[in-house]
Amino acid sequence: MAEPRRTGPLVYSIAAHRGFADALVAGLVPRYREPGFGLARLTLLVPSSRAARTLSEAFIRHAGEMGESGLLMPRMIAVGDLDLDEKLGTALDPLGAADIPPACDPVRRWLALDRLIAEERVSEGMEPLPGRARLNLAREMARAMDRLLVEEKGAADLLSEPVLNSVSGVASHWERAIRLFARVNVRWQSELDARGEVDAATRRNLLFDRAARRWREAPPPFPIVAAGVTSASPALARLLKVVADMPHGAVVLPDLDLAMDDAAWDELGRAGAADEPGGAVFGADDALSHPQYHLKLLLNRMGVNRAEVQQWHRRGIAAAEPARSRAISSLFLPPRASRSWAALKPDQRRLAGVRLLTSATIEIEAQAIALMVRERLEQPEQRIAIVTADRGLARRVVQHLARWNIMADDSAGQPLALTPAGRLLGLLAEIAAHGADPGNLVAAFGHPLVRGSDGEARQAWLTGLRAFDRQLRGPSPAPGMEPLRKAAAKAGAAAWWAEAEGLIAPLADWPEQIGLADALGNLAAVCEAFAGPSAWEREDGRALGTMIEELRGHAEALGTVIESADIAGILRDAMDEVAVRPGYGGHPRVAIYGLLEARMARADWVICAGLNEGSWPQPPAADPLLAPAILRALGVPGAEFRIGLSAHDLAGAMGAPQVVLSRALRDAEGPTLPSRFRLRVEALLGDDLAREHCENAIPALLPHLDRERGRAVAYPRPAPDPAPALRNVPIKVTALDRLLGRCSRSPLIRSAIRRCAGRWFMIFWKNGITPAWLTRRWRLRHLPPRSSPPNRCTRCFGRYGSRA
Repeated sequence: MAEPRRTGPLVYSIAAHRGFADALVAGLVPRYREPGFGLARLTLLVPSSRAARTLSEAFIRHAGEMGESGLLMPRMIAVGDLDLDEKLGTALDPLGAADIPPACDPVRRWLALDRLIAEERVSEGMEPLPGRARLNLAREMARAMDRLLVEEKGAADLLSEPVLNSVSGVASHWERAIRLFARVNVRWQSELDARGEVDAATRRNLLFDRAARRWREAPPPFPIVAAGVTSASPALARLLKVVADMPHGAVVLPDLDLAMDDAAWDELGRAGAADEPGGAVFGADDALSHPQYHLKLLLNRMGVNRAEVQQWHRRGIAAAEPARSRAISSLFLPPRASRSWAALKPDQRRLAGVRLLTSATIEIEAQAIALMVRERLEQPEQRIAIVTADRGLARRVVQHLARWNIMADDSAGQPLALTPAGRLLGLLAEIAAHGADPGNLVAAFGHPLVRGSDGEARQAWLTGLRAFDRQLRGPSPAPGMEPLRKAAAKAGAAAWWAEAEGLIAPLADWPEQIGLADALGNLAAVCEAFAGPSAWEREDGRALGTMIEELRGHAEALGTVIESADIAGILRDAMDEVAVRPGYGGHPRVAIYGLLEARMARADWVICAGLNEGSWPQPPAADPLLAPAILRALGVPGAEFRIGLSAHDLAGAMGAPQVVLSRALRDAEGPTLPSRFRLRVEALLGDDLAREHCENAIPALLPHLDRERGRAVAYPRPAPDPAPALRNVPIKVTALDRLLGRCSRSPLIRSAIRRCAGRWFMIFWKNGITPAWLTRRWRLRHLPPRSSPPNRCTRCFGRYGSRA
């Protein structure tokens, strides 16, 4: 174990080219390993549960590389990523923390805010909102509350003087929005105080402060290292400051640019450090979209100068050359500092190991990526990672890889609404909301989960459905069940329709307004009647069942009422918030990540796909409640802060040994704009180097992958035509017979002989050899005498000369 060291914070940075997880493990093992204990006394603070799994895999790779049979792993504690809806580890959230109030359930808060919004709009004399719009506003209000609570801003800060001054200069709709938000926030906090609860973000801050206070007063005797934590929330920054100051503590940051000069660092803006006491901590000119901005914000809130950060000198297994980090630093320079590109030499502009792939459409891009993965898998022990924010592109890549039996799972998951169980419930909700539309009916009755557990029953069910579907082709029937009943009788599927109509009977004739709990109960019962237990058996079914039970329980307790016509949209919005992630079982060397999941991950080949504006980076969501001026007055980063995180994700991914930056000229909606990050890469390279870095081999193979090869040109039949001098040779009559017999298995030669037969017979005729003479001669040679028993010719004729 490391000895107690000097005073002052110990903060490290691992350069992008070293590979964070592998380089971290390569440095932790020799520094903290103890005989007999291994790394069991070491505690790692990691950003998320996925980061813990990534580090576990890195420890296993390191042990295998060193030829060790086993290794005692360190204790890993997740600080909980709010974006992934994760909770804190047990060391930060112990069972004995009774002095901290429990957290309110987020679903209950969402439905309670829906009720408070409706009441406040009535009291303000505003027009009431429909159920779905009101619930969406409640969801946005909950996100805005969490955003403020993470920055330790409460309801009282909304009424502070800077905020009131900023409100006076904005449009009237912002004034109404901030007033509604403040009133609802105050009432919600009063309800929490009455129940003795706090919001989840508030409890998270309290737990961080509790751990920081405990470790500051009594530093633990074992080492604690915070690895890869980049969240710049004030409470977490205070905890990291305590960890960095502990005798056996350290903080390791990913991809902090220590090569950037001070002028470029200052160009990033204030980043949480006011120019004067009590002044604004964020400026209007701050480079929020820069990949180093959130790290500067974290260091400022920790009270650590960038000059105090040390370089981590260990390399990972899949490390790139150091020139890659220098190129990444030049690539993401701030605007004024990027003027230095003009003085760069061609060797300083070159990005060795980085390829640019441009495809015509998103489908061709997915096919090219799949073919590239298939090619790299031929190399032993090569790990390939596909990183993209476009989940549609990820699904296309998964389907293209399946043609080669490469099972690659999208670790970012897919929305619950797109899974089989979610689609079935969505179709049933559409029927309940908009009536028995023939399209929705046929889609629901033909869903793969319906009668899917019994093959014979499903076959009989589909037989009736196909007849019913065929009868419905043409003009749409009149609304109601009676036209559908007549169509089924005309199709000869009356018995089938009687069973089908009984299934959807609970979805008919709903009142104009219905309790959300009652609606969910009816839909769940009909869904189980359609599919049986198979509706809840798989990952998507279990996630759907959990969502329905939570939503139904809180809706029943709070008495949430909605319009029946909104049930389909409400369910779709709720299911879009739930990500269904696959279990293990995919290809061990292929991974598909989202931007959050790719942090700290490493591979030999990294394909950054979907580099278009609107995908990577995603556009900052317009905040319907807090104007940018209000956010600056509150001291909260603006919406562009997310773009900086996306840029940092790309910078980390570009540290791999081999990188492909891919984009499509068109997606499903039309022409696309290249990502600002991709444009910076092309600008740094210049026209000549950009052409050298283009990937040309894979696009050249794609046209031959699925297209049928053209038919080969027909080979001309042999037509022997010897010169007259070569024909002047003696010919025996019996030679032709022997020649035909020997070549009976070669149709081409026999054909050639027949083509020349006319010329030979002319020669025979001139010499007195007539066809009758030839026939007589042949019969004496091949056929038995007439008096002998029937026999079969051994060559080419049947009995008595007839063709076989």
